[in-house]
Amino acid sequence: METRLTNIFITGATGFIGSYLVEHLSQNPDNIIYGLHRSIKYESTFNALKIYEKENVNTILGDVTNTLKIQEIISNNDIDQIYHLAAQPIVQKASLTPISTYNTNVYGTLSILESVRSMSRQLNKEIVTFVMGTDKSYGTSDILPYTEDLPLNGLDIYSSSKACQDIIARTYFHNYNLPIVIARPSNTYGIDFQWSRLIPSLAKSCFKSQNKPLILNKGSFHQIREYTYVKDLVKAIYLLVHNIDETKGNSYNISSECKYTTEDVVHKFLELTNTKKIIDFKEKESTFKEIPEQCLNTNKLKSVIKWSPSYNLESGLKETIEKYKEWFKIN
Repeated sequence: METRLTNIFITGATGFIGSYLVEHLSQNPDNIIYGLHRSIKYESTFNALKIYEKENVNTILGDVTNTLKIQEIISNNDIDQIYHLAAQPIVQKASLTPISTYNTNVYGTLSILESVRSMSRQLNKEIVTFVMGTDKSYGTSDILPYTEDLPLNGLDIYSSSKACQDIIARTYFHNYNLPIVIARPSNTYGIDFQWSRLIPSLAKSCFKSQNKPLILNKGSFHQIREYTYVKDLVKAIYLLVHNIDETKGNSYNISSECKYTTEDVVHKFLELTNTKKIIDFKEKESTFKEIPEQCLNTNKLKSVIKWSPSYNLESGLKETIEKYKEWFKIN
């Protein structure tokens, strides 16, 4: 019997998490992947993971807000599953560019979901859809760890845009009974080239600017976060989609449930790279609002998909550091 191929559409496919998701899904030769992107920078997770070598991965230049383009992709490729990851992901940049952030994060999500609604009818099939949310949507809360039934109260530009995205996705399930599932992950790390983020900034400082101080935002050293290795995250995403009968209409926290201060992560990274650094602090932009402490309860996730992380902070950082070493050695 001929194997039924699965046609998968991924937005944000050349971004940090998107590239790891493409790598994970492309390991199955029966998956044919169509990845939407606005650009592929040379310094990118997509290139570092050598995704361009995958024969079952096709990249498509386009914008997630172009609804006609999205519908064309779904129709022409008979899409079965959609993973919507395209977003403005940088909190600081989002605060400086609110209109483009809301356009991408909110209208982009609306464009995807309205395309799914329209094309599901036209193709006479269910199109399973995953939407990437964030733990930032909860905002600052006196109730920790966050559980999924807490109100979404993210008040900075990035967090509020992602909270809107989350609500819109659940609305499309509620109103139209579309098979949609949402994730709210904690801080995620791996080889990433957004240099303003903590792990990439540490890698660049240790491997490219060895003789210069490490510069961190003032006031961030004692912030508390949970750090999830990206390979654990994409496995959870995969399981949410492949258990859609149980997961649809819901949002799920995804986290290692191991809390660390920024200081903890910095010292662990320096220890693992055997690097000594002077640490200096700079004033952050007044519009750059950060949440002092975040942590997630993942009982709901684990009860449905039986997921648990395979990596702790040290093992995840070790693998990440090796990837950066390989990249900087070549470049």
